[in-house]
Amino acid sequence: MQSESDIVESLIRSAGRRVEPPEDAYGHVFTVAHEAFRKKTSKHRERMWILWAGAAAVLVFAIALMARWTPPVAQQEELARIARVAGEVEIATGDIWRPLAEARARLTPGIKIRTQADGRVALTLAGGESLRLAGGTEVMLDAPGRLYVPGGTIYVDSGARPSGSHLEVVTAVATARDVGTQFEVAVTGAALRLRVREGLVALDHGGESFRGQAGEQIAIDGKGGISRASIAPHDTAWQWAEAIAPMPDMDGKPAADLISWVARETGRKLAYESPLVEQRATAVILHGDIRNLSPMAALEAMLATTDLAVELNGDTMEIRARSNAPTGP
Repeated sequence: MQSESDIVESLIRSAGRRVEPPEDAYGHVFTVAHEAFRKKTSKHRERMWILWAGAAAVLVFAIALMARWTPPVAQQEELARIARVAGEVEIATGDIWRPLAEARARLTPGIKIRTQADGRVALTLAGGESLRLAGGTEVMLDAPGRLYVPGGTIYVDSGARPSGSHLEVVTAVATARDVGTQFEVAVTGAALRLRVREGLVALDHGGESFRGQAGEQIAIDGKGGISRASIAPHDTAWQWAEAIAPMPDMDGKPAADLISWVARETGRKLAYESPLVEQRATAVILHGDIRNLSPMAALEAMLATTDLAVELNGDTMEIRARSNAPTGP
C-alpha cells in the first residue's frame, strides 16, 4: 500500500513539467495587485492625514485660546478697593461701562474707572495709597504701583504706603512718580498740571525729568511749555480731595488721632493751646460714625461732644479748651 508521500510524488510526475504563463498574464496580475495595494495604502494615508489635520486644528485652537485666555478673576491680583463713592461713578473691564454700584467687580489689572461731572470716588490701592478721582476723570489700573490717566484730575496720598515703594502715574503728556507725598495730577488733552502738597514728585516729560516740591505747581501746556507756581498746602483748591477722603474708623479712638488725621488731610500745621489741652485730647475717647463727613466737618462734630474746640488760623489748626471747661486730663 502506497504511503501518502508516494501518492503525492506519483501525481506530480504524472502532471509533467509546469507550463510558463504568458508575459501579458504577468503584467495583468501585477497591475491588478499594484492597484489594489495603492488603493489600500491611499486610504491609510488619507486616514492618517485626517488624523494629523485634526490634531493640528486642535493645537491651533488651543494656542488661540491660550493667547486670548486671562486668569480667572479669583486668581488675578487685586490692585485696589473702593473706599468711598459720591455721585455717579462707572466701571469697565473692556468697552462696556456699568454703574459702579451694579458692577461689584474686583479691581484687578485692566479695570477702568470713570466719574461723571457730579461723581467722586476714593480708592485704597494695594500698596496702601489713597487714590481719589475728581469729577470727569478716567483711570485705568494697570499693575501694582502703576496707573494710567487718560484725562481728568486725581489726588494721591501715599502716606500709608510702606517705604521703598513708589506709585507711577502715566499720562499721554508726562509720567509722575511720587517720593512719599500728597499730590494732584490734572490732564486735559495735551496739557498737564502737577500740584505737590507734601513731599516730592518726579515728572518725566519729553526725555527730561523735573522735580516738584511741596507747595509747588508745575504746568505743561499743549505746546510743551513748562511753568512753575506756588500753591499752599491748605489752599481751597485741595478741598475736592478732602471732601472724598476715606474716613478712618475713629470709634473708640482718642480724639488726638482724629485731630492729627484732619490736620494732615487739610494741609495744616497742628498746634495745641497748651500741654494740658494736648493731654486732654489724648485722654478723650470718641464714639460715633463720621465716615460720610468731610475731615473738618467730622472733627467739629466729634469735638462738639467734648470740652475741646478747633480754631483755624491761616495755615495752622489749633486745638483749644472750650470756655470755662477744665483743661486737665
